[in-house]
Amino acid sequence: MQTPAAGRSGLDTLAINMSSNAWRLDLGPLEELYRRDHRRRAVAFFRPSSLFIFLLYMLMSTGIYQLMPASELGQWLALYGNVGVIIVMAGALSRLPVFDRWFEHYVGLGSFGAVALSVAVTGVVRDPVAGQLTQAAVMYAIVVIYCVTGLRFVHAFLAGWLGGAAGTALAWLLGGSVDWEILHRTFSGASLLGMFIAFLAERRDRELFLQTQLLRDLQSRTEEYAEQLDELSRHDALTGLANRRHFDEALQQEWRRATRQQSPLAVLMIDIDHFKHYNDSLGHVQGDSCLRRVAGIIAAQTRRPGELAVRYGGEEFLLLFPNTDRRTACQLAERLLEAIHEAGLAQAPGLARATVSVSIGVAVATPGSGMLLPGELICAADDALYEAKHAGRATWRYAAGLDSVPAAHPASQLHKQAS
Repeated sequence: MQTPAAGRSGLDTLAINMSSNAWRLDLGPLEELYRRDHRRRAVAFFRPSSLFIFLLYMLMSTGIYQLMPASELGQWLALYGNVGVIIVMAGALSRLPVFDRWFEHYVGLGSFGAVALSVAVTGVVRDPVAGQLTQAAVMYAIVVIYCVTGLRFVHAFLAGWLGGAAGTALAWLLGGSVDWEILHRTFSGASLLGMFIAFLAERRDRELFLQTQLLRDLQSRTEEYAEQLDELSRHDALTGLANRRHFDEALQQEWRRATRQQSPLAVLMIDIDHFKHYNDSLGHVQGDSCLRRVAGIIAAQTRRPGELAVRYGGEEFLLLFPNTDRRTACQLAERLLEAIHEAGLAQAPGLARATVSVSIGVAVATPGSGMLLPGELICAADDALYEAKHAGRATWRYAAGLDSVPAAHPASQLHKQAS
């Protein structure tokens, strides 16, 4: 089993490569991810388990000690006593996080040594009664390796069988003789049982791991798609500007902030002049192109955090400027008129003005100073836009009803004359 390497839950780089005749599933990174996860869980499991293993060892050792004849006690202790040392050392290393990455190594080698010593003991102990418990100790060691240490199947398999072979060789070197009939039924039988249990357990563990990774990846993708859909639902598909829903949310947020800080909030409502004539004359494809170009110019007016360019509907746009006073708002309107004029977007034939122009309504208010609702600010900007339209278009007007402000900036007349 292998997994997708990087990206979210690790499944993003799961690759299916096509050869000339077949599909090949590349799962290498998933296997590495599983191994790291298994090692983490195995170390956490082995820390308390090492105490249980040691208690089991002591139970077996005391039984053998009581039955062991004095003539064989020394050699038995010299061999089997080291099994206890191995258990204590492995348990101590598991409590040091710096050795976690080497878990399979020190527990695997320890298991190999414990099996080898346990098997060797059966060859040097000749007392039939004590010999029965030494054979039982071999079975205990095998079961512990496959079922309690937390080793993966391949490591437990190698430690068990190689340990058995090494133990047999050690017994011969020490002048002992291994009873193959008994060892075959204890060591081999326990090994086969342990292998079966460990194989099924690891297979199930891998299935659960893969299911967990798939669920995490699905959840991650679902959240990503939800964010993308939410983002799409907040922007106009044609122009890329924020849409009305996004604007309503932003206006509420900025209104609350302006209320707390008692700072002014400015809105510019913008309408493309004679756009219906432009659409009818040049077609909707050209009309859409015109909307996108004007939208780009409008978006370029936003520079600070919180400033927002919006397609409000049709050929109508909005600009939201937090912490912006009347004078600055009027300067922004004048700057936008200049930018549209300098762009020189060709107007449809049949009109006196040769280039596309816009009309702008400007409104500024400080929440809490007579303005009760955000919608009143929008209505004021709309009324100012209506005045700009009736004043001949290609100009801007300020919503003078909110405070005492001049109705228009003289510089805007330059655009009318230039047009």
